[in-house]
Amino acid sequence: MKKLHFAYLSVFLLFLFTACTSAPESDEAKTSEAKTVSDSATGEALKVDTTASKVEWVATKVSGYHTGTVHIKNGELQVKDGAITGGNFTLDMSSIVVSGPKGSDPAANAKLLGHLKSPDFFEVDKNPEASFVITSVQPFSGTVTDTTDPRQDEINEYKVANPTHTVSGNLTIKGVAKNIEFPARITVAGNSADAIAKFNIDRTQWNIVYPGKPDDLIRNDIHLGISLKATK
Repeated sequence: MKKLHFAYLSVFLLFLFTACTSAPESDEAKTSEAKTVSDSATGEALKVDTTASKVEWVATKVSGYHTGTVHIKNGELQVKDGAITGGNFTLDMSSIVVSGPKGSDPAANAKLLGHLKSPDFFEVDKNPEASFVITSVQPFSGTVTDTTDPRQDEINEYKVANPTHTVSGNLTIKGVAKNIEFPARITVAGNSADAIAKFNIDRTQWNIVYPGKPDDLIRNDIHLGISLKATK
């Protein structure tokens, strides 16, 4: 009888894990080994406006989700003939903020923030910065988001509508560099450039493997929303 009860409990926990909060419905970044950054990425350097640019994140677990931001410390986009040819930005990991969900307990958010900075996650004391360096920018050739989908508002929150390019670059977190590829919407006009990207990454690829509590497991997918504004 105890074995039967245990079996029922196992099935219930499995159902609970799969039925509760899912990772945001977004494009999954294609992840591979870090690639060589081309020296041929030339052009005029536009400085990333760190006050107008932002990186947002969403992490989910069985019981819910958390949202927040990370401050962009510095960066630049290289532009030639009206197109982005390269670029990079650096994140200040000590600036990570837990801001949601709406109505969440500030004390609980502060506790989570401390945990995120610990060795279980980003180990900020030893890894104060994360970075992204572009290795390729190509015209987008995938499927464009269906704007007639009744879930469009939800999709737009986590997906880039009408992407123009596919961007590849080396993302370094906790000293681990991996190349990721994702769709983006890029606009270059005069002496300014804007880039927007929204995608999910698998945190375990960067040795962030803390599973969470046994009854409140953390999903491996982390959603990133990146908005860059650069000017001369």
